[in-house]
Amino acid sequence: MSANAKEVKQRLNSINNTRKITKAMELVAAAKMRKSVESALMTRSYHSLAWEIVERLVNSKLWFSSKNPIKRFFEEEDKKPGKTTLVVFTSNRGLCGAFNSNIIRLSAKYIKENENCEIITIGNKGAASLSAMGKKIDLAYEKNDSAKDDSSVQKIASEIFDRFKKQETDKVMVAYTDYKSAISQNATIKQLFPFQRKSKTWLGEMENEKNLDEIIEAPENLEYLYEPNKYELLEYLAQRIGQAEMYQALLESNASEHSSRMVAMKNASDAAKDMSEYLVLVFNKARQAAITQEIAEISAGTAAVS
Repeated sequence: MSANAKEVKQRLNSINNTRKITKAMELVAAAKMRKSVESALMTRSYHSLAWEIVERLVNSKLWFSSKNPIKRFFEEEDKKPGKTTLVVFTSNRGLCGAFNSNIIRLSAKYIKENENCEIITIGNKGAASLSAMGKKIDLAYEKNDSAKDDSSVQKIASEIFDRFKKQETDKVMVAYTDYKSAISQNATIKQLFPFQRKSKTWLGEMENEKNLDEIIEAPENLEYLYEPNKYELLEYLAQRIGQAEMYQALLESNASEHSSRMVAMKNASDAAKDMSEYLVLVFNKARQAAITQEIAEISAGTAAVS
């Protein structure tokens, strides 16, 4: 066998081994994707209803008191915020296509337009990439890419809630990848605190938001009895809805990550298959050329002897 044929055979074996790995990763990502998508879709109704409660509270002035600090969670401020907190959801590992690059690019653009912005990352890739760009990371957490409940975001949600309540930050934004389908995910930045009457993302209104005209406003002269008191209830509600928002962002990010990784590994497997088929053809041609050359040499030697 010629040296050229041996080299092609080595490349062919290497590509076939790579294809086995990418195929296995594709199957694992597909299994994780099914669970993650199911979790994200199951909680969307709860998320939508929770946000409807927020919009009713923002519309109503019954809850607010100028002396109560919880007011700032539900009051839209027209003034430009002095300090912004950006929470960025990325993956812990790579090999998931443009999943990380899209959200990091969008986050970097937002940070550039908001100079006084502290950064909190959930996912190792986000912390590494933004640090490489020269951005200061205030807090970094590893993302739970198989979260079964909201316990994985309780710590970070409580941290953000306390910072905003103590007026250490004026606005909290969440950057995550919104799941649309297995082949379509949108990088999004959404405002978390203070709650807004119009639930908008930084890029525009969400497609699945309800019409504000459908929200029923509470009558101004209506009175309720609260136990223990309305401000403790409102504080609990603000913290619980903030945690639900963070958990939904985590689920959407997980579903998008596993979908991106499945598609990326499928594309890699298909590319390896195409290259393998091409190298098989090249190998067969090289082997045939070597056989033809050997026959010609034998024939020439026989003719010389006779």
